[in-house]
Amino acid sequence: MLSAKINTSVSFRGLSKVLATFNLYLNFELSSPSFSTTMLWIKKIGYFQLQLPKEKADDWIIILDESIGIGQEKVLVVLGIRRSRVDFSRPLMLQDMEPITVKSKERWTGQDIANELKIVKERLGTIVYAVTDGGSTIKYGLKEVEIKQVYDITHAIAICLQRLYEKDEDFKDYAHKAGQMRFKLCCSKYAHLIPPNQRSKSRFLNVDTLSNWGMNVLQAQQNNEISTEDRAQLLWVKEKGSFIVEMDNIMSAVQEISIILKNEGLSKQTKSRCISLLSSCKNGKSKIFKEYMLNYLAEYTKQISHRKEKLLCCSDIIESTFGRYKNELSKNPMSGITDLVLIIPALTSSLSGESVRAAIDNCRVKDIVEWKKNNLCNSLLAKRKMVFKN
Repeated sequence: MLSAKINTSVSFRGLSKVLATFNLYLNFELSSPSFSTTMLWIKKIGYFQLQLPKEKADDWIIILDESIGIGQEKVLVVLGIRRSRVDFSRPLMLQDMEPITVKSKERWTGQDIANELKIVKERLGTIVYAVTDGGSTIKYGLKEVEIKQVYDITHAIAICLQRLYEKDEDFKDYAHKAGQMRFKLCCSKYAHLIPPNQRSKSRFLNVDTLSNWGMNVLQAQQNNEISTEDRAQLLWVKEKGSFIVEMDNIMSAVQEISIILKNEGLSKQTKSRCISLLSSCKNGKSKIFKEYMLNYLAEYTKQISHRKEKLLCCSDIIESTFGRYKNELSKNPMSGITDLVLIIPALTSSLSGESVRAAIDNCRVKDIVEWKKNNLCNSLLAKRKMVFKN
């Protein structure tokens, strides 16, 4: 049951109903705990994971980020893994990580983050480097406590694409016309042709959706089976053909480089493979993209001390934890950041019978209440109750 909650997006109430349905129709004799009981168990597992003693070592890598909740609340999360335990044959999984810090504030300054990182260093020993999205407050905090930073490859590529396309007239015109087409045709008989929705946030992390649609349109226009009416609706895309092809070539290089660096880390070998992939980027925006990526590879391979060493350069794992937590927040957005944020460290649990029993038996409700008092600011729900208490 706990595994179903941790590994799916089912709600706490929904999980209780699923178990009750199994009992009713499949004649299972399973007890069906209430949603509040399941929620308490998840909080206990998260608290237990956070409080587990971390071994002091000289090869810790941390991944940290802060994510905004509702209003001004932000939660800072620090996950850690020993360098000797990183499996570079696959992407990181949540169960590989150890939760170090989960804390919320209404405003995180660089000094606040530095203070938290000092505590982290005392708990872990030597931190070899931190993988981050390059946020200014986090950079300041890392510099204060003298921890080297490795810039997450996903955000590095997004910044490069932003520099390429944010002020580019061809891109602005292409994106604008795609948006207009989506708006005009979404409820018409041509709705099957509309471009993908363009996200206002993180739009340069999702340039590939526009690129893929454009390439599909160009290929469809070469197909004699497309109707005259459909062809007329897509005629404007053909005018952008050379721009779309160039963008697609860049996105193909982005995809291949991302797969290599996210799965295998940054090393002298993977650097050579990435440089080989970039060799075809010779003109226009492709050349600018190539120069940016070569600078990224050169800067961070300086931290590699011997030939076989590999750097972890991807923080997708922490973005995944925030995504899972925000999924819970979306079910009751006005509650803000509450002690349910303990679901983040709970995600790293193996959920073995032994660890679950230890968490449920040894963690008391008052332990969670005390942790909440020391680590979380007043939630929106608490503030709302104060205002409307009468």
